[in-house]
Amino acid sequence: MISDANWGSGRARRQARRTFGLVLVTSFSVLVPLIHSSAHAALLAYDPFQYGDVAIPALGQYAVGSENSGVKVLGGQNPTIGPTAFYGGPWIQSGGDSQVVKAVPSLYHPSLTDGIGGIQGESVQFECCSFGRSGRPIAGGLGGGAARTVYESFLIDFGTQGTDDPANFGKRGHELWNGGIGDAFQAVDLFLNHFSGVNELSLAVTTASGSMQVPVAGGGLGLEELAATYDGVHLVVMKYEFNPIAPDVVSVFLDPAMGIEPGTPDAQIVVPTSDLFITHHGAFTNFTFSGPGHVPGAIDEIRWGGTYADVTPARVPEPGSWALLGLGLSGGLAWRRRI
Repeated sequence: MISDANWGSGRARRQARRTFGLVLVTSFSVLVPLIHSSAHAALLAYDPFQYGDVAIPALGQYAVGSENSGVKVLGGQNPTIGPTAFYGGPWIQSGGDSQVVKAVPSLYHPSLTDGIGGIQGESVQFECCSFGRSGRPIAGGLGGGAARTVYESFLIDFGTQGTDDPANFGKRGHELWNGGIGDAFQAVDLFLNHFSGVNELSLAVTTASGSMQVPVAGGGLGLEELAATYDGVHLVVMKYEFNPIAPDVVSVFLDPAMGIEPGTPDAQIVVPTSDLFITHHGAFTNFTFSGPGHVPGAIDEIRWGGTYADVTPARVPEPGSWALLGLGLSGGLAWRRRI
């Protein structure tokens, strides 16, 4: 079973890399627009899986639970997640697939601002399996009306197979549905699924007109490859373009730059009939039955917004990093004077 200590040790490793990573990835010309974008806070919703000793909906807090005992599960919890009335009700559990919020440090990505609260993460249960699927309704749904573009971002760790058979990783991913929760209601899926032979991270979009699927980043991103970068934690931005008189478009950006939307997505599906509709979004969907040695995944820092900048608040360097940057700029100016 995955303990909080396991999550904590990963967090410690990420913390150790933080200062060094900041120095490497920042420069003055890049920092100015990023800092400006981080001040842009016109979010529709921000769910960091904040938790307390008891669930306090008015403060957007969750109760910490346990899948094994079935206590304080995610399904049924209805914290107020602002700053707008984005959600239309509590989390809904799919069948017996309970999920919980864990009181462990937030997932970390070197580009995104530090998170708060815990995570929605899976645990190995019964010495064999990790499984869970939950969804939360979106007030009024997305699509099916006036032209609108909505962005979603989140941090996701797809986990690893550890000592289990690497080919039996089950299904892992992030799902969105239309009309309910489960395979029959699939609308958008960012996933890997060995049950259906999808061994690389892929995007699928399903509407009444049919289903389309493409690999992310051209393919080649299996569990091992995803675990090998960013300590296995990836920033995902998904863009949903709804238009009643033109094609709907779903785009995925994997570990993108902050603040300014990249010109080319890592995956994109165009729905020519413009009939995409989303009523619920999920947490981290996980179905793995390979044994006790695998490491399940997690999701955190879910943001919804009207612009790309809304959902990609960039990390602002700590004071020590500003000092190092200043020294670097001073050295560069001195070098220019010498030549």
